Amino acid sequence: MLQEFKVRNYKNFRDELDFSLKTIKNYEFNKNIVDNGIIRDSLVIGENASGKTNLGYAILDIIWHLTDKGRRDIRWSPNYFNSDTNVYFEYTFRFDESMIVYSYEKEQADKVVRERLYIDGKKVIENDRSEMWVSLKGAENLNLKNYKRDISLVKYVYANTILDVNDQNCKVFQEFMQFVNGMLWFSSTEGNNYIGFSNERGNLFEAIASRENGVEKLQAFLREAGIDYQLIVRDKGEGKNIYCKMGQKEVPLSSVVSSGTRSLIFFFFWYLQAEQVSFLYIDEFDAFYHTDLSAAVVKKVIELQNVQAIVTSHNTDLLSAGLLRPDCIFKLEENKIKSFSELTEKALREAHNLQKMYKAGAFND
Repeated sequence: MLQEFKVRNYKNFRDELDFSLKTIKNYEFNKNIVDNGIIRDSLVIGENASGKTNLGYAILDIIWHLTDKGRRDIRWSPNYFNSDTNVYFEYTFRFDESMIVYSYEKEQADKVVRERLYIDGKKVIENDRSEMWVSLKGAENLNLKNYKRDISLVKYVYANTILDVNDQNCKVFQEFMQFVNGMLWFSSTEGNNYIGFSNERGNLFEAIASRENGVEKLQAFLREAGIDYQLIVRDKGEGKNIYCKMGQKEVPLSSVVSSGTRSLIFFFFWYLQAEQVSFLYIDEFDAFYHTDLSAAVVKKVIELQNVQAIVTSHNTDLLSAGLLRPDCIFKLEENKIKSFSELTEKALREAHNLQKMYKAGAFND
């Protein structure tokens, strides 16, 4: 899982932003959202323009960097840098008892100038303007003649090397790359966009209709949210699509849903595939939801036991110790991000009204 992320000179994060998902708190409630000292499910609260979207873009930069699963049709490159100096990213991952620290710098959005990867404190890959260095079993005879320095050496090694499956460092490296390949960012605020995990394109409703029992599951999911549609699949010459029965008529579901329901369907589409996702960042997930539905969606995310998830919102009604722990709720403000448990010396308990405390300024740094 991701344990810590640092970024510098990226968009509004001119100074280094340090986002730590490691906790030493031992709350007696909601223990299931922390795994071996690393926060598995978290909420980032911030006002508009505080940087919640940019934080997601920054964390998911590793997708553009190490995989071919990026979606370049969303706002990614404009204003990539905050200043004339290089942008810096650093990730710390933990897999069982092993640690990976991976950092890289870019002078352009798609041009790497330096990267380093450490496994349990030992440097195994380095790439800068003067040196390329790989120390993984199986990479001894790696042909670097076709390697272009602008791209990631880590990505090149992964794609062009048969590593020793019995070597511990190679196992951890493979687990790291598999985790990155399973990372996903999505948002409904800008037309149902996503980064990572998949290169699937096409109509959202057609994609659900083409999945086995997809429409039946969607209908049950919407009913849980209090939305009762009678849904059917039809192929009227242009491929399968979802239709809604309205009296004697059958109309395309896409033509009758509200923006809130469309957003919920988009969430459901990715929820169907969640078993394959390693890391999930849902930006302003509840922009079109009422409070009860927002809380219900957070609970759905928490149910995903094998997914590390971050959701962002400016809805203070979600500040409930009954939903998340104080060390799993983060405040993003003035290019700093800290958990509620870090922002107060008060011993927080499940009975505390976190929303009331937040509005009263109890978590002002």
